[in-house]
Amino acid sequence: MPVTFTLFNKGAFSQGALVFDRDYKDRPEALANGEPLYRVYTKWRTVELLEDTAVGPKALLSGKYEGLMKRSVSLNGFGSNTLAKRTAILGSGWSFVDFMSNEFTWRVSGWSTSWTLSDVNGAVVAKLTRATLRRNKLGTLEIMEDVSESLQALIIVTCKLVHQTVQDGEHSS
Repeated sequence: MPVTFTLFNKGAFSQGALVFDRDYKDRPEALANGEPLYRVYTKWRTVELLEDTAVGPKALLSGKYEGLMKRSVSLNGFGSNTLAKRTAILGSGWSFVDFMSNEFTWRVSGWSTSWTLSDVNGAVVAKLTRATLRRNKLGTLEIMEDVSESLQALIIVTCKLVHQTVQDGEHSS
């Protein structure tokens, strides 16, 4: 059974995202049902995924962009580290290897509003349906199967990286 999350911009000029469980049409509706489960921050050279807990935010993943063109991110968390990287020089897709050495790739097609994350065998593991004409809503993320907490964290972070890469490309063209 798929697990659904909704991603919203953290703020008007922020590159961060608020991640809520379930599908919501807008941020006020999501906030009326509780606080976000996660917060994703993508700052100048760093990436961070925080889980909101009763005692405050808990860092699940943290990382740093590498290289002049920010084409890869080294990620640390869950007692291990891995690398997420862009799949092509001009493309918007990202790939990563999880903490169990399984490979995954985000497939992003030019004008589509749906992007998929596939494993090495081509099975779809997650899908982001990008929001169109919705203020502050980035999209709805569905994780198709039951996954570990660490893989879920990697999916959420790389989903945000893909969204930001596509958005940056749109603004530069």
